[in-house]
Amino acid sequence: MTSLPSRTKSDYWVHAVHPSSPHDWTDRSGKWLLFVPLKQLDEKWAIIAKETESGQLGIAAKAATAKPNGLSQNKWVKVICAYTYDSTDQQDVRRVRDHLRRLGFVKKLSYKTDQATSEGRYRASGDSTPVSLYYE
Repeated sequence: MTSLPSRTKSDYWVHAVHPSSPHDWTDRSGKWLLFVPLKQLDEKWAIIAKETESGQLGIAAKAATAKPNGLSQNKWVKVICAYTYDSTDQQDVRRVRDHLRRLGFVKKLSYKTDQATSEGRYRASGDSTPVSLYYE
């Protein structure tokens, strides 16, 4: 298992990777964004990391750490990203979402493409166009 995000200050993210994903990263990759209270970060990350590393979720996952990040709007809430290989593969995107639901992430979730991130599109920056591809 990866490091505890709440105790990691050397990097912005801790990572987990699917051990033998049948898919590679594509230019259409994206992620479900899980916003969790800081108090629950390590607990929720342990669940996501385990499921990712056992091949049950998408191709990878990452969690924000204790390292201060200027993109973060709230120091008491951290984000965990559960990646899918292709945002246009709706069956896989929804499979990962459904698995997240079974793991207890029942609130509405945002799905953001990596392209939107690469373009610097963030809700926090007041982007006028929708940042999320899906909000379910």
